[in-house]
Amino acid sequence: RHPDMQPIRQILALLIVLVQVQPAGSDPSPVNDPALQADLRTAVARGLDWIERHPATLQDGGLPDLLDEGLGYLMLSTLSADNDARQRFAATFRERMASLAGMPAFAQWVTAGRKRLTDHYHLVLAAHLMHQAGKPSDLQPQIIARAQHALASSPFSDPTKRLTIALFLERLGAEPGISVDQALENSRIERITRGRPPALPTAGAGPQQRLATTLHLYALVHEIIALTDFGRQPTPAWLENRLAPLNRFLLEAIGWAGASGNVDLLSELLLTARFVDAPLEGILPDVLQQLLDGQREDGSWGEYETRRPNKRRHAVFTATTALWSYALPATGQAGQ
Repeated sequence: RHPDMQPIRQILALLIVLVQVQPAGSDPSPVNDPALQADLRTAVARGLDWIERHPATLQDGGLPDLLDEGLGYLMLSTLSADNDARQRFAATFRERMASLAGMPAFAQWVTAGRKRLTDHYHLVLAAHLMHQAGKPSDLQPQIIARAQHALASSPFSDPTKRLTIALFLERLGAEPGISVDQALENSRIERITRGRPPALPTAGAGPQQRLATTLHLYALVHEIIALTDFGRQPTPAWLENRLAPLNRFLLEAIGWAGASGNVDLLSELLLTARFVDAPLEGILPDVLQQLLDGQREDGSWGEYETRRPNKRRHAVFTATTALWSYALPATGQAGQ
C-alpha cells in the first residue's frame, strides 16, 4: 500500500455524501435523471475503493500503472465540481507524481538504452504531469532530448505516437523537432475528417479485424486527449474545425465498443467524448447503464484483454473516471 491513503479515504467519505446531494451553483450535468446520477456516484465510490485496496506498485502494474494512477487523480480533480473533492484529488495526484519521480526504477526507465516510441510517449507524459504537479523531474531535459531524437530518427513510425509525443513536448516548452502540422495531417482525426474512418467490424468479423479497429480507436483517443490535455485546455481551432465528422464517428465507435463488451475502450471513448462535448444524449443513459451493470461486487469491472500484467486495474481507472465525468457537472478550465 501507499504510505498515506488518508486523502483517498476522505474522498470516499465525501462521495458518500455526494450520492445524495447535488452540488449547488454548478452547471447542469449531461445526465438529467437524479436516480442515475446517484447510481453513477455510488459506482465511482466503489471504483475508488477498489483502487485504494489495489494500489499500483512496481511489482503489481509497474511504472505504467503508477503513471496512470497519478493521471487518473488529475482527471478526477479536473472534472470535480465540488471544491473539496477537487482539492483532495489534486493533492493525491501531486503525491503520486512525487512518489513516481523519486523511484530509482523511473530513473532507470529514462536512462535505459533503446526504447520504443511508446516508452518515449509515457516518459514525456510523465515529465508533463510532474511539471503540472509542481515538481519537475531533474531528468526532464534528458527525457526531452531522447524523445526529440526518437522522433527525428523514426519518420515512418506510428503517426499517432509521433503526434502525441510532439504535442506533449510542446507543452513542456520544447521544440519537438518535427512538423506538428504534418503530424496532424497524418493523424487518425484527419482521416475521419476526409471521409476515411475505419470500418467498424460487424458481429461476424474475425479477431484480427476487431483488434485492428480497437487499436485504431485507442489511437484516436490518444490524439484527442493530447490535443485537449485531457480535457483541461480549450479545444484548439484545428480540432474545433473537425468536430462535426469526429463526433459522428465517436457516436458510432461508442456503440461498437459497447456491443463488443470492451469496458476499457468504451470508457476511454466516453471520457474523450466528454472532453469535446460530443452530443451523446441519444445513447448516453443506455451506455452509462451498461457500465453500471458491468461493475463487479468488488468495485472492478473484471479482467479484460490487455497487454498489461494487471488485467483489471486500467479498466477501473478509465471506467471510474468516465462515470465521474457524467456523474457530476464538469468544471473544465474553471476547475484548475
